[in-house]
Amino acid sequence: MKKILTLLGVTALFLPLLFACGKKEAEEDRREVDFTVVPWEELPEPLREAVEKNKKEEIRMSYLDGEDLYLVRGYGEQETGGYSISVLECWENEEKLCLDTRLLGPENPDEISKNPTWPCLVLRVENQDKEVVIQ
Repeated sequence: MKKILTLLGVTALFLPLLFACGKKEAEEDRREVDFTVVPWEELPEPLREAVEKNKKEEIRMSYLDGEDLYLVRGYGEQETGGYSISVLECWENEEKLCLDTRLLGPENPDEISKNPTWPCLVLRVENQDKEVVIQ
């Protein structure tokens, strides 16, 4: 039992080092991607319908319309209003295009709507014909 615990402890110490090396290597060849935040009324109709249909659940999807690639990140139903979504990173490397976002809660709870909302962000980027990863 002591050997197993020791092995797990040693593994726990070295595991972050392995991932850190991989992350550093990945950061060296990645480039920021230019994007445009797309207002709801400017979305292509099929995309708008898909988002509306799935808005109560978390959404991570992409939609290709000609040369434009739309990246969608929805956070599902929230009990109140006042939420926003921040883009932490939008980048690419040779294999993939990545979007990382964060849901931000209401800043002033006294001034928010008490009705449910469905925070969703849609970005338009140039189609890169790569794997898309939305976090």
